[in-house]
Order: sequence, then C-alpha cells, then structure tokens
Amino acid sequence: MDVNGVCLANITRIKRNGSDPRLVFSNKCLPRMGFTSGALVQYLPENGGMTFTLFNENIPSYSDLYHDTKAKNGTLMQVYCRRDGWQLCVCSAALGPTGLQYGDSLIVRYEYGFIRLRKLPKGAVQLVTPHVVGKWLTVAGFVPDAVLTVAAQLGTITCTLHENGIERTAELVKYARANKLQLLQVQHSKYKHGVLQWIDLPKSCLDIAGFTPDDTLLATYEHGFIQLQKPDFVGLGF
Repeated sequence: MDVNGVCLANITRIKRNGSDPRLVFSNKCLPRMGFTSGALVQYLPENGGMTFTLFNENIPSYSDLYHDTKAKNGTLMQVYCRRDGWQLCVCSAALGPTGLQYGDSLIVRYEYGFIRLRKLPKGAVQLVTPHVVGKWLTVAGFVPDAVLTVAAQLGTITCTLHENGIERTAELVKYARANKLQLLQVQHSKYKHGVLQWIDLPKSCLDIAGFTPDDTLLATYEHGFIQLQKPDFVGLGF
C-alpha cells in the first residue's frame, strides 16, 4: 500500500534457499518521481537503511560523482524496466553496510528525485489509513463479520478480536461499556476477485489517539490483535 508518499518494502534473497539479501524496490510512482527507465541513480547505504538520489540531469562531472559515491560505499546505477514496471535493485555486498538481512521490513518516504528507506522493528506490519483495509486482515483473524473491540489512547489504537463474537453479543456489549471500548464488526463486500474486508475506526477513537482520517498509520499485527500508531520518522532515522 502506498499512502501520502510513504510505502513499505522488504529485504528478500537472491535464491530461494540462499543467504544473499536483495532489495528490489518497485513502485508505480517511480516515473512520477523522475526515476524513469535508464535514469542515473546514486545509491548510498546507511546503517539500517539507504537512499536513492536521481542524477539524471545537470551533472557537473560524472567522474566527481562516481568518486564521491565510491567514497561513501555507494553505487551508481540505472532504473530498469521489467514487465511489472520500473525497479531499483541492490543486493549482496552492496547491502553489507546497511546491516539489513533477509526478512527485514523497511518504511519508505519519497519525493521527486529522492527516496529514503529505513528499517522497521521486527513484526508483521502494514501501512494503512484509519480506514483499515486489506487481505492481510484475514491472516490476523479479522475475517468478515468478526467482532472486535477497539481501545484508544494518545498515540495508539488497538483492535482485539473476540472469537464467536456474534453469539456473545450481549456479553461483549456489557464488556465494552464497562471498559470504555468500541464494539465493532469487520465490514466486507464482494468484488470480482473475492471479498474485501475492512475496519472503519470510529471518529471518537481517532480523536482520543490524536489521529485524523488522512493520517498514515503503521499496523503491527498478530493473530487476534492489531496495534495502530503513526510512524516515528525521526526515531527511524529520517
């Protein structure tokens, strides 16, 4: 998911059973950011992340740029185009200075001509808005019509699944009232590729947490539980 100039990426590996890490960053917004096929890009590794900077025009000296990039353990590369779109790819030794490993999740912020990626803490994550939607909800157990309670405090909203919730409606209504929680069901609708489900967070919860309907949120989840927070961009090294 891509929200307000922010998206997620993952460190994969070159071979299915290999150990060499690889980042393949593919985003439909790359051409709009100037990263078109064949564009010259400077890759610079950072501890826990990396940057990509576009150098496609007005380069005073390619030689100076090359030597400056090498001095910073970076690489000059080009955007390349595959059947599924434009991509930037870094692998093996070039990722060494970042300390990133297979399975790491990264949060990405971008603007025209510049992309920065930073490592996220361990855990399954998704990028969402307060209209929490996606197939990943099924993985977390939040299937269509599932019953959940929503708790809010400043900076955080948590969603907790309640098994057999419909049959326990009376019990859960009392529980939610006693603990000042919102009681909700997972909404859903059918479309040509299956069923789409979502959770619409109540405005009262957004107000308590200090969120707005346009905010970009990180959803950290496990079965039966979702925690929503704003990304701490400063803490992550942006």
